[in-house]
Amino acid sequence: MPRRVAALAIGGAIAALSALATGCMSLAPRPEVRPGAFAERTVVFSIEGTSGIGFEGSYGTATGSTAVRGRVPAQFTVKTRVAAAATFTKTQAEGVLSVRVLVDGTEVFARSTSAPYGTVLVTRAFGP
Repeated sequence: MPRRVAALAIGGAIAALSALATGCMSLAPRPEVRPGAFAERTVVFSIEGTSGIGFEGSYGTATGSTAVRGRVPAQFTVKTRVAAAATFTKTQAEGVLSVRVLVDGTEVFARSTSAPYGTVLVTRAFGP
């Protein structure tokens, strides 16, 4: 029984600290961001790998996302000033799924998976 009490006490302390920390963060002044402080960027998610394998997933920005299904190769483009994210999963066991991310024409990320039904997750944030 003492172990259970100790675990509950630790859990309660963690929850209380978390609540205090997030509450304090809401009192902090929001940083001022001038309109136009962040340049608009063109982000291209290039889906490559074994030709013809199926994939599904989603991509988007802070303002919204789009669900997709398709076959390799494919390409999806968004415009954003702040961040972009995507996740793509193979819909079959065989093959390789590769994701390349180009920001304003420059490759900034590349990952592949050959795992059965493997997933590639991408997040990119941009500053001023």
